[in-house]
Amino acid sequence: MLFRPNYNLQVLVVLATFVFPCLELRGQSIDIHSFKSMQPTARLSMIHNYPYWKSDTATIVAFFGQLLPAALETGDQQTIFALKFQQFRQRNTLKLSQPAVLDLLFDMEKQADGMSWDVEKIVAHHYRVFEQYDLKQISTEQLYAEVLNTFDGMKQLGFHRFEDYHVDAILYELGQFMYMLDDIEQMFNYLSIAEQHIHYTESGQYHALLVLNYLESYYQRKKNYPKAIEYAQKILNFTQGHSSSHSETEWRRQFWEGFALLEIASMLAEQGNITESEQYADTGYEKSKISYAQTPYTALRGEYDAIQVLLNTKLKLGKLNESRTLIERAQYLLKALESDPKMEIHYFQPLKFYKNCARYYELNGDAANAMRYTHLSQTLQDSLTRRNDAHKYEQIQRRLEAEKYIRQLKLVEREKQFHRWLTMGTLVIFFLVLILVLGWVHRVQYLKRQKEAELEIAKNNLAALSQRLREKSELIENLRLEMNNLASMDQRSEYLEQLTHAVILTEEDWTRFRDLFEKVYPGYISEQKLLNPDLTRAELRLLTLEKLDLHAHEIANILGISTNTVYQTRRRLRIKENTRSN
Repeated sequence: MLFRPNYNLQVLVVLATFVFPCLELRGQSIDIHSFKSMQPTARLSMIHNYPYWKSDTATIVAFFGQLLPAALETGDQQTIFALKFQQFRQRNTLKLSQPAVLDLLFDMEKQADGMSWDVEKIVAHHYRVFEQYDLKQISTEQLYAEVLNTFDGMKQLGFHRFEDYHVDAILYELGQFMYMLDDIEQMFNYLSIAEQHIHYTESGQYHALLVLNYLESYYQRKKNYPKAIEYAQKILNFTQGHSSSHSETEWRRQFWEGFALLEIASMLAEQGNITESEQYADTGYEKSKISYAQTPYTALRGEYDAIQVLLNTKLKLGKLNESRTLIERAQYLLKALESDPKMEIHYFQPLKFYKNCARYYELNGDAANAMRYTHLSQTLQDSLTRRNDAHKYEQIQRRLEAEKYIRQLKLVEREKQFHRWLTMGTLVIFFLVLILVLGWVHRVQYLKRQKEAELEIAKNNLAALSQRLREKSELIENLRLEMNNLASMDQRSEYLEQLTHAVILTEEDWTRFRDLFEKVYPGYISEQKLLNPDLTRAELRLLTLEKLDLHAHEIANILGISTNTVYQTRRRLRIKENTRSN
């Protein structure tokens, strides 16, 4: 894609500064200071609605030469863009070269992109790629892709948002391109929407007539003559209701009026409605002569084409005298066209004339001339058919290549999308795994802290229980001492006797003690049972109390046994251990 620096009409600025100090627009003086003071919406309205189409070159040059610098001073970006757009539309009047036009469109697209204007960006991009296509800088396949993208973009944003930039003209250009590729269904789709945005005004005449004519051609190809006539009638109604004092516009109006009349006449004849067809053909022929008379270069050719429609109708009605007069006039015009190199008559131009002549001589009973003209027309028809077939084949090939290019683009885009999704999916999975890992680490740390807290509580509870056991042991010891004192005094109490021989560590105490012990020393009791399967309950209790570093007399007091019993139990445990070792 070619890129050029920003566009700048320095000549216009010079002219505006030194030649046009006060802007005169078609007799209406506009003060530049007032233009600067306008509200932005008022400036835009003036720029978009100004009648450029009927202004002379000097006025157009003055218009842009003064208003563009003024808009630049205001910093009104929308107005600046609108002026550039109108410069593009008036490129022929301003005599801008294609490279200069392309520079202007690049500049407009860059501005729209910088301002994040979706509508203006599509407009500038659309015209830029068509200019590049004309300059053979992009292929038909690339333009085909751009056309589809432009239409999709306009549809997504809403066609009504493109009104200031002549939405019917943009859609017409898209439809015309599809017609060139013989994709008439896509053309019909685009132009049907364009029809909804046609301005049936003098200024909107040009594109309105073209859009209606292409839609008429669509229905003609479908052999739907009533619908095709309906569109030809729309053209006729439009032209008959809009006369103009502007010479070029009035000529165009008269040309299309005559053209529509002849089209209706031709299609009525196809349906067998010959009488009504004759009326339209007569009027159309006279209108065509008037319109072509204003342009001598094409006057002969225009009248020659119009005669063929009228002559066909006269022959179908059997009006041979009128037909002979028309044939003589057509022969004169054809010779004049063939003798004038400026006319550049088309090779197939005589085809309809030869067919009409063959029909005329057949009706007159002149078999020789009928045969001669039949042969001439058949030769041209065969050649035209071959050319049309080749042209249609070429169109189909171009469309197929364009569609293939679109499929490749979509495939590349899908692959890019897949890689984007894959990358995104990988990142999502990575973050999910990271979140899971962090969650797992957090949970492990939480459980660890919880375990540590529980262990600390268990240690504290076990220490408290151990302390209570020591206190009980001391109480037992004191009771024994008291008992011994009482015994020496023969005052032993039965109550004290029961206390000294009571088992302080009850089953309930043991269960609570064991739970706490296993939290502090997990696996210790299981390990002891595993090492010594025949370990008794008393021996197990002794081992657990010894693990707490309790003295023999403390263990004895806790278990409610004598110190000797503690020693004996220890000896039994050693014997068992020695036995296992041997």
